Amino acid sequence: MTLKTDTAGFRALKAANCAAYWKHLRVPFQLSLSPLFLWGFLLANGRPSGRLLLGYIAFHLFLYSGITAFNSSYDRDKGPVGGMYAPPPIPRGLLAFSLVVQLVGAVLCLFVNRTFLGIYLTIAALGAAYSHPCTRWKASPITSALTVFIGQGALGFLAGWCVASSISSAITERGIGGLLSAAFTALGLYPLTQIYQIEEDTLRGDRTLAVQLGPERALIFGFGCLTLAGLTAIAVMARTSSRLDVALVAAGYSGILLELARFVRGFRQSTTQTAFWFTLRLNYVASGGFLLFIVIHFVHLL
Repeated sequence: MTLKTDTAGFRALKAANCAAYWKHLRVPFQLSLSPLFLWGFLLANGRPSGRLLLGYIAFHLFLYSGITAFNSSYDRDKGPVGGMYAPPPIPRGLLAFSLVVQLVGAVLCLFVNRTFLGIYLTIAALGAAYSHPCTRWKASPITSALTVFIGQGALGFLAGWCVASSISSAITERGIGGLLSAAFTALGLYPLTQIYQIEEDTLRGDRTLAVQLGPERALIFGFGCLTLAGLTAIAVMARTSSRLDVALVAAGYSGILLELARFVRGFRQSTTQTAFWFTLRLNYVASGGFLLFIVIHFVHLL
């Protein structure tokens, strides 16, 4: 009886540890970054292929998830984090696990192209510098913002572009405009994911944008960046695509900005829980809408 009980307890503990490893990857949240990657692929005139699927999996299931788990292994958040309201305790070995996950993704990149691998490794290095105590770029509002602007935004866009075309072909009005719109979108959304982490970031000594500016000014900063992103994306569509594309992109960014403006106006009455669920909902709805726009293009309905 004792042996059976011990065995059952071990299996339950093992299952709980596996579940914790999976949860700390925050895969659904990583998938919300898809539009930045696919925006680059779309503007490079890419068409769906096996190579796109492989590159997409490498980035969103392995790179971003691995970087997130790497960050969690040092932050050890007890309160809400991006995509997870109540994170489980950090399992032993999460740091090593996060590195293995990123390594698997790097191997997949070899089957895309060398430029794609170079971008992947650069983002991984930025993620390590953002989180590791020896560098801890997250502790500075400038370096943390630049990491998001360059890593998630600009390089995320270029990764999608390089699946479809050469990196040199991105040095065009369409490529540069698309890159800037992606970078400002990533930077605009960044403070939203930080406002409900202010207390824990402050205790760790991390001066993120939300800590440095305060939650309301951080939201206004995000609103300004998203406005720039929208205007840039609209300009790209106006110069290189159809009027319908212009209208759809304008409607998408307008909807995001209107929702954010409404939240900012009532922010003083909001709670940590309210801020978390608003940010998550806005992130998923915006990502879903843009993904629909891209899929419609892929199947030639636009």
